[in-house]
Formats: sequence, structure tokens, C-alpha cells
Amino acid sequence: MIGTLLRHELRRHYAGTGVWLALASAQLLLAWMAFAQLEIYLRIQPRLAALASPLGITDLVTTPTLASTALALLLLAPLLGMGAIAAERRSGRMALLLSSPVSPLALALGKWLGQLVALLLVVVLSLSMALVIGLGSHLDAGRLAASALGLLLVACLASAVTLWFSSLVDQPLAAAALSWGLLLLLWFIDSSGGESLAVLSLRSHLEPLLQGLVSLRSLAWFAVLTVAPLVLTVLQLRRLEGRD
Repeated sequence: MIGTLLRHELRRHYAGTGVWLALASAQLLLAWMAFAQLEIYLRIQPRLAALASPLGITDLVTTPTLASTALALLLLAPLLGMGAIAAERRSGRMALLLSSPVSPLALALGKWLGQLVALLLVVVLSLSMALVIGLGSHLDAGRLAASALGLLLVACLASAVTLWFSSLVDQPLAAAALSWGLLLLLWFIDSSGGESLAVLSLRSHLEPLLQGLVSLRSLAWFAVLTVAPLVLTVLQLRRLEGRD
């Protein structure tokens, strides 16, 4: 049943031109930023070589580009998932779904996976671009793998948060606005403001992964902030099931 819901969500995402335009715009922006970073790197490379600096193309081009990809995921996730449940409630289809044999858990997971798979296209394209840039230089495969894991975790978190807000309201734009508010708050929290803020900061947990450091603390943080919205979504669907 989850697989059926997943296929339905993917068809919904890719049937319209809006999603393709959003994905294409994000990829064009990321490509422009990557080549801008590459141009700067090529300009300062002789100076870095003269100073025997350890900084290379991974530090100055690949990592900033992947960090920008993470921010792009936070912006795209609400666009893709704002109507996952809100639009269904507004059209009346949610009552039919909740009266079917589909459990709230299967419904939440199917819609979450559908949004996540759609977002993974951005991750794959960004990583492919990093690989192409690194063809002419030494690219740290372990660091790239850790960065890929970090982007996957960001996509999981953003999809879960968007799905939760979509379950709370029946207006897709309201769900998107609430999702952007929380996700960007987590992104822009200044981790230098103390330990309590560092715990909440998304970047403080993502940056070690982009540097090739995989820590249990960061994995646990992403797991909690992904599972919690999914649990809340299931509870909200159960409440709607009882009401409808």
C-alpha cells in the first residue's frame, strides 16, 4: 500500500510543469554558484600553491556548492509537499482516503516517501555536478559520501516537517509558509550563541558531515527532527479519521 501511495505521489509531482520548473530553476542556480566558486578557485590557485595551502577544490568549490544544495532543499520541500495533505483535505479526497483500508501510518509514510524521492533528484544532480568538477583534481570520496548522507538527511527532515504542517491546515500556501518559517529558522540559528542554540542549529549538525565527519550526535539530531513530525502527522491523521 505504501508503494502504491508512493507511485501516486510521484505521478502527482511530475505531472505538472510547476515542479519541473522549480527543479530546473534550483539546478540552474546551483550550477551558476558552482561555476562562480570554480572561477574564484582558479583565480587564487597560484597563490594557494605558493603558500602551500591545504585548501583544494573540495574545500573551496564542492563543499560550498553542497551547502547551497542543502538550503535549496529547504526551499523546495515546502513547494513540493505543501499540498500533500492540505490539498486532499480541501478537495474532500482526504475523507475518502481515511475511510479506505489505508492506515494513517501508511498514508503518512507513502506521502513522505513520495516527496523525498522527488527531492532526491536535486541531490543526485548536485552530487553529479560535484563529481564532474572533481574529475580534473583529487576528490575526497569519503568526504563526498558523508556530504551525500548529509543532504539525504536534510531532505528527510524537510519533507517530514512539510508533511506535518500540510496535515494541520487545509490551505497549501499556509502549509508552505509555516514550513519555510520553521526550516529557515533552524538554518539561520546562530550556533555560536551558546550550547542551547547549537543544539537547535541545522547547520551546526550539517557542517561536520560536509567536512567528512559523521557523528552519532548529528545522526541522532536529524533522526529526532524527522521522526517527530512524522509521528505528529500520523496522530493528526488519526484525529481527522475520527472526526471525518
